[in-house]
Amino acid sequence: MNNITNPKYNPHDISLLYKYYAGFSVQFVLDMLKGYKISELTIMDPWNGSGTTSKIAGQLGAKEVYGFDINPVMNVIAAAELLSINEFKNIELNSIQNLRNHDIKEDPLEAWFTKTSVRNIRNVELEIMTNLLDETSEPHKFLLLKKELVVKNRLTAFYYLALFETVKRLTKKFNTSNPTWIKVAKNQEEKVKISHKKFEKLFLEELQSKKTVLSKRKKNISQNIILKTQDSRKIPLDDNSVDLTITSPPYCTRIDYAVATRVELAILGFSNDNDFEELRKEMIGTTKIIKNSSEQPFYFSNTAQTFMSNVYNHASKASKTYYYKQFSQYFDGISMSISELNRVSKQNSKIIIVVQDSFYKDIHLDIAVVFEEIFDKYGWSATLKQSFEKKQTMVTINNKTKNYRTISNPTETVLIFERR
Repeated sequence: MNNITNPKYNPHDISLLYKYYAGFSVQFVLDMLKGYKISELTIMDPWNGSGTTSKIAGQLGAKEVYGFDINPVMNVIAAAELLSINEFKNIELNSIQNLRNHDIKEDPLEAWFTKTSVRNIRNVELEIMTNLLDETSEPHKFLLLKKELVVKNRLTAFYYLALFETVKRLTKKFNTSNPTWIKVAKNQEEKVKISHKKFEKLFLEELQSKKTVLSKRKKNISQNIILKTQDSRKIPLDDNSVDLTITSPPYCTRIDYAVATRVELAILGFSNDNDFEELRKEMIGTTKIIKNSSEQPFYFSNTAQTFMSNVYNHASKASKTYYYKQFSQYFDGISMSISELNRVSKQNSKIIIVVQDSFYKDIHLDIAVVFEEIFDKYGWSATLKQSFEKKQTMVTINNKTKNYRTISNPTETVLIFERR
């Protein structure tokens, strides 16, 4: 493999059910799988995101496919991406309002919607649950297992994806200049008001739009596709069980991936305080500082060690405290994840990773080299490395960046690792 397709995500790809800024392209995964006897492979993505790896591996007939992500929202979306048009069925929305306002208690959607509007949204959700999952017991209470039930049922996941998109459209006025951040309503007057009939209409329009995309899709050949809400630092697979990994880890760019899906998490019942904050802390690259987190000496990477030293000695405010700890947490999480990748990979397996460099103020972090150095510790070498310049990212959108350096477009690098 001498030449690699640019992995850059293509937002104009009409085959996508969900536009995910942090993903790589369908064509990239297709190209990475060329030349393999797919039906004999166990393929994994420990940061599966919107499910490009699991979808393409499934369509090509991989023996086993594992897609993990710590964010339950992404697993619902990845499950929806697996649905084939022949598996789709319409359900009747009968406009029966089972829930009343008094049933809506501390609903996380109240951060953006009036209580009556939340009731109208939840009544549509309840009809989906009742029709597709037969979940009729205690409908006014959140089912913490709901996210796993949805992931295991592709059709339900598809309906939830339409629900996500409909609610997200209605909260558009709370978006900020940072594409990954969303505000909450300051008072009741700011909250969105929508009738049951209007919400149902918008939902059905979104569902039809998704169904149109689905009708042009290839169906899955693989029957053994497992998606699970899981931390990449604790992969639930046996040693020496994976033939091929295709993935892209969280970038070291201080993007808060949990906040980017805050509305969707609220739909799944994640409270805006405890549940949400706990998930933020668990994610690699979190902007939250975790108490008692280790500050390792980064012996696994000279490049990481030099970067951390430069951050610590930088003159800007909080470099020695907040930022040093935040970067420390990131490297710690990545190192633990690579250890797990090493454990579950077979002797002759390959690991294909897409990473992106970044800056702290004027300090460059060549994250591709960091990955090479950590993998080297476990006896892996990069047999192929190819870089691509990105025109715009979440970081280049930030106007404050120019206070520290001339803005340069970041570099995305594809690394293919094999054991020595």
